Amino acid sequence: MLEKWKPKATPKIVLGFVLAVAMAANTYSFAADSGAEQIVDSLQKNYDATVDFIADFRQETQVRTLNRSLKAWGKLTFKRPGKMHWRYEEPKGQFVLADGKNLYFYQPEQNQVIKSPLKNAFRSDIPLSFLLGIGNLKKDFNATLKGTEENHYVLRLEPRGESGGFSEVLVGVSRSTSDILWVSVRDAVNNITTIRFSGMRKGVGAQESLFHFQVPDGADVVELGQ
Repeated sequence: MLEKWKPKATPKIVLGFVLAVAMAANTYSFAADSGAEQIVDSLQKNYDATVDFIADFRQETQVRTLNRSLKAWGKLTFKRPGKMHWRYEEPKGQFVLADGKNLYFYQPEQNQVIKSPLKNAFRSDIPLSFLLGIGNLKKDFNATLKGTEENHYVLRLEPRGESGGFSEVLVGVSRSTSDILWVSVRDAVNNITTIRFSGMRKGVGAQESLFHFQVPDGADVVELGQ
């Protein structure tokens, strides 16, 4: 069945959403410089108190080798521990779901679901330490304050040791709320995936049913890393 898998968005492009959720889940810590330490502490405290949230997202990937930009958008629902549901309006019908145990990636054009254990998902692209809080980012990154904009700070996360398929991660943190406004990931071949969040609402009482996977009608399920 593996030969059928010809996804429009590769795992490297999908990397952005995994990183964003891992940060939003706030199960991480940083080796921060003095300029970033207070910001990181505020961010940590903010999300320590976050049980669940919903937000709109817009995702853009600049594919350097093809000289083109891929855009997507939709709504994200997150709930501790390790549950998320990315519902795409574009591409229509696409979704990414984590139920706390497995990660599911569905692309309607192929009518196929890629299923992987959460602990193994995208092993070749990102270190396990920031997959929804499995492990600790402190051993993988140094955090520095790259800049200050009118309404947010920009943190730069630099991989320590093995790069995991990316060269730089930037995070926009609201100055007033300590929420994550955007995440930008540059991979090893200079492609950049940026995800921007808006309309975030916390403590919404997200229903467990949102994170129960159901196979779309007629779809094949390809299991990786079992």
